[in-house]
Amino acid sequence: MSNNVFVFVVCGASEHINTLHLSLKYLKRFSKNEIIIVTDTSRNEIEICHHQIIEVKVDDKYNNHQASIYLKTGLHKFLPKGNNYCYLDTDVVALSNDCDAIFDEFISPIRFAPDHCKIRKFSPYAVNCDCTIRWKKNRDLFEKYITCANNKIIKDPHLLNKASELQNLFNSLKKRSLKSIFTTVRFFISYPVFKLNDEFFFNKKSRTWHIKSGEIIIYEGDSSKLVKIPDGLFYDKINKRWLDKNGDDIWLDECNHLIDYIKQTFNIEVKDKNWQHWNGGVFLFNDDSHPFLEAWFSKNIHIFGLSKWKTRDQGTLIATAWEFGLANHPTLSKKFNFIADYNNNGVQINHATNQITDDGFATTQSPVFIHVYHHWMDKNWPIWQWIETFL
Repeated sequence: MSNNVFVFVVCGASEHINTLHLSLKYLKRFSKNEIIIVTDTSRNEIEICHHQIIEVKVDDKYNNHQASIYLKTGLHKFLPKGNNYCYLDTDVVALSNDCDAIFDEFISPIRFAPDHCKIRKFSPYAVNCDCTIRWKKNRDLFEKYITCANNKIIKDPHLLNKASELQNLFNSLKKRSLKSIFTTVRFFISYPVFKLNDEFFFNKKSRTWHIKSGEIIIYEGDSSKLVKIPDGLFYDKINKRWLDKNGDDIWLDECNHLIDYIKQTFNIEVKDKNWQHWNGGVFLFNDDSHPFLEAWFSKNIHIFGLSKWKTRDQGTLIATAWEFGLANHPTLSKKFNFIADYNNNGVQINHATNQITDDGFATTQSPVFIHVYHHWMDKNWPIWQWIETFL
């Protein structure tokens, strides 16, 4: 009979091992299953406090980050055969007695949970493209443009009072038809400056009203139009979007470089440019998973030597999923890997029901596992404060 076994991988810095220790504490609180740690102890800054450890010596040519990926994607090589396994990243925390029920969710050949973003959004985090630099440059240009436009907005109380005084003059002219006609004629024949009286004049070139001291009191029309849009930025009036010179929305933070590099590196085509890729933080596997894991492992070893690729395992996971025809393979429920994104304002707690949401309560979850991939142990973060109540 197969055993159900949780497995963690860790090696290197003490912060990662301390993260593991806390996650172990939570998992042991809620699970009755065996827990194995796979590590290269020669790399570890501190000792791992756990009794079931599998030691694997990783080649010194790999740094600690690469070694962790080597161990994670090579688990089929190091673990005993014949068991059902649930891999957990060290920053995945168990919050429920239902954690052992995750083993019932296995669907051959392997099963992952979805990530919190889609492939084009994840792309610049997986490969070394210049998109993040380009996006920052575009936004800096836009902010400079908006700042200049905002500087055209009158804020001085004295000038605002003068603008109001000018408006009152316009209103009085409307009531005096002959005077209004005479003023209109003078306006059309005056260029480039129309002098209304000794106090106010209008510059037809800049479309601005001034007082006699020269200060501007009114900008006609949209003040932002008085500022030249920087080269390389365009405003799409139909779709109401700001675009860069490539025609990309400057606020989307999306690109196709990961999809392109998967094709170039592995000759694998990701046909769905908006594919919901998998998150590598939680996955279920057994002996049926070995071909998939071996393909994933080999791809990671390959990209370690390629400058286009960052040292991560999710880009290669995407490639392997498409290689094996698993684009539509069922993923785990979000409750088994609820990703707590610190920067997502939609991540909130309902303390009355003890549930969490990542979309402002359009949906809610009672998470079995929560994935805290940044701001670990941030005691000022309400989400972390909530997590602490479970222990």
